Amino acid sequence: MVLDGGIVLEGGGMRGFYTAGVLDYFIKRDTYFRDCFGVSAGATQGCNYLSGQRKRGIKIVLKYMKEKQYASAIAKLITGDFYERKFHTDTVPNLLIPYDYEAALNSPMNFYAVVTDCDTGKAVYRKSNDVNANMDWIWASGALPFFTKIVEIDGGHYLDGGLADSIPVKKASELNKKNVVVLTRDAEYRKKPSKKTVALMKGVYRKYPNLVEAVKDRPEVYNETLDYIKEQEEAGNLFVIRPKEPVTIGRLEKDEDAIKALYKEGVLDAKDCYDKMIEFFNK
Repeated sequence: MVLDGGIVLEGGGMRGFYTAGVLDYFIKRDTYFRDCFGVSAGATQGCNYLSGQRKRGIKIVLKYMKEKQYASAIAKLITGDFYERKFHTDTVPNLLIPYDYEAALNSPMNFYAVVTDCDTGKAVYRKSNDVNANMDWIWASGALPFFTKIVEIDGGHYLDGGLADSIPVKKASELNKKNVVVLTRDAEYRKKPSKKTVALMKGVYRKYPNLVEAVKDRPEVYNETLDYIKEQEEAGNLFVIRPKEPVTIGRLEKDEDAIKALYKEGVLDAKDCYDKMIEFFNK
């Protein structure tokens, strides 16, 4: 079943395993959307949704997250990336836990990986159903500043999509009257400004003033987006799925039990709201 609307997947590092749980339940129910927008970890989990590979995301993290190639200071020292790029974009999908590129290409959904253009400070929404051909864009969507090298694609410079558009619900609304938003924070969360982060950005990314400005403005933009989501939800244009309680696991969490629990929470929340979501689209 393909619902007549879009789905927006927020990022958040390991908080993305809440999203993985939600999407795996949708795969189980053979439920997809016309358009899917994934940001950072949301793009990663969105790839598994696109190919219909249920439990692939949780399987990868539980099996490999303690390997130095998955995420470590050693990988950063050797390759320049805290998350070793070749391991994540080649070794895992092509050798260890194969990715179904053909299924993704033939998916009924339009899949967009959201990245931040370092030169302009603006978001780019890259259609990426051909995951193999667009692997650089998908990688860039989750390329965290400080942890990951700037990703160069066709002369452009890109980093994590969440820097410019953490929750691309307005972009989704341009294409669809009704959308589902999967958030990785609870309803009370609001992003706070960080002078330290802005100062570090100015030092490390001084060649990219528009990127620095985007990071400076990010808390305000993020919170305004949350207000927009609330307004649109009340107006009947959005269906929101989010954790009921604050998510306490860290961006680099390696506690298996904590990750499993968050994933299960996503599955159960999707199950609990599924009928209401279908009703939302049928109105």
